[in-house]
Amino acid sequence: MNQFKTKTVASAAFFLLWESVLFAQLITFNGTGNLLIPPGAPGQSIGVTESNCDVTGIGIIGDCVTIDNVEINLAHTWVGDIGILLIGPGGQVLELSTGNGGSGDDYSSTVFSDLAGDFITSGSPPYTGSFKPEGRVTNLANPYSNAPDLGTHTFESTYTGVNADGAWTLYINDYVIADVGELLSWSITFNQGGTPPDANAGADINACPDQSTTLTASGGDSYLWSTGATTANLIVEPTVTTTYTVTVTSTGCGTDTDEVVVTVFPKPTVSFTADNPDVCAGGCTSVNANLTGLAPFTLTYTINGGGQVTEVFSSNTGTFEVCAPAGAPPGGLLLQTISLSDSNCTCQ
Repeated sequence: MNQFKTKTVASAAFFLLWESVLFAQLITFNGTGNLLIPPGAPGQSIGVTESNCDVTGIGIIGDCVTIDNVEINLAHTWVGDIGILLIGPGGQVLELSTGNGGSGDDYSSTVFSDLAGDFITSGSPPYTGSFKPEGRVTNLANPYSNAPDLGTHTFESTYTGVNADGAWTLYINDYVIADVGELLSWSITFNQGGTPPDANAGADINACPDQSTTLTASGGDSYLWSTGATTANLIVEPTVTTTYTVTVTSTGCGTDTDEVVVTVFPKPTVSFTADNPDVCAGGCTSVNANLTGLAPFTLTYTINGGGQVTEVFSSNTGTFEVCAPAGAPPGGLLLQTISLSDSNCTCQ
């Protein structure tokens, strides 16, 4: 018994290491091992041994997350006397193998997988290798039925939609007197081969009234904006501050949401007063600018339609000098604003 136990544990450790190297998306959780079958063996030869395995961080089983396999190692001198079933966190039961193997001994590195080529019923003790679960019954009641067909129930059909996080139980029923055994080890491996969505609506944006802004979402296969748009890129032109929500979907892996806020700032304004409203041709006067908005400001203007001049102000008031062109005829001196911008917006 001791020699066999050492060999099977080493074999299981090698197999799991090989899996983790080749398939980085596989995550394995180990159940409690070294449990007698039944619990009071050898004095007790009929009874149920249950071993728990705590699973965390996996989430809902579906297209994005699947059960890759369950592996067991147990020693028993007459495996036809036992039924082995898996119980999910919500109480869902899948028959792995019941009443198989006759007087043969042991399950040694026995891997149950929906993707295996043969059912466990076609193998023989110690069942080393990969097999499909028997999959006939979905309850714990003994005697275990030989109907319906093999594989009627699978990991996929039994556990899709189940939250994998929680306690899984390997249920071993030794229902015939005399022979006993020991559960050496077992594990359940999940495949997180899909990519869950990670919605990203982009950074918040500052905009001006009537200014077109492009929002860009990422993180999934398809997109649905709160406006009803179904493209990753969305052109918006809000007149007031608006929050836009995008729902991102990854096929078979669920949805995720994110928000982006487009903050609409008022356009800056400017008004002027002159220190000396009467200036002769060739003369100059100081002009005071009173600005609304968020400093700094950049003002571009012309005098009587001449060349453009740019002034920069670090606060909401500023002074600059304006000169009447030499030879200008008497009349009004026209200061015309071409553009004004503050930290948020630009007016033309």
